[in-house]
Amino acid sequence: MTRLICAVSIVCLLVTSGCSSRSDLTAISSKNVKLDPLRIDPARSKGRAYGEDCTSIIIIIPTGGVPTIDEAIDRALESKSANLLTDAVVTWSSWYIPYIFGKTCWKAEGNAYDTFE
Repeated sequence: MTRLICAVSIVCLLVTSGCSSRSDLTAISSKNVKLDPLRIDPARSKGRAYGEDCTSIIIIIPTGGVPTIDEAIDRALESKSANLLTDAVVTWSSWYIPYIFGKTCWKAEGNAYDTFE
C-alpha cells in the first residue's frame, strides 16, 4: 500500500507542472508619458491598479490568443484612467495538467498616475 501511494505521488508530481516569474519595477508604462517635468506626488496617485492578460489551455488547444505583458499593463492603466505605474510588480505564471487543462497569465499592478493632469 505504501508503494502504491508513493508511486501515485510521484506520477502526480511529474504530470502536473507550473512556473512563475516576478519582476519589481520603479516605473512602467505602455502609453505616452509626459516626462518634462515628471513629478510623482503620492497625493495625486489614483490608487493601486491591477490588470491581467490570461489564456486557458483545454486539452492542447489555447482558448484565446497569446497573453502579453503589454495587454496586462494596458488593462491596469485603463482601470484607473492612468498612463504610468510606479512601484510596479509584473508577474508571469503558467500551470498545466497535460491533456486536461492549463492557464498562462501576465499580471501587472502598481500605483497609477496620470502625468498629463
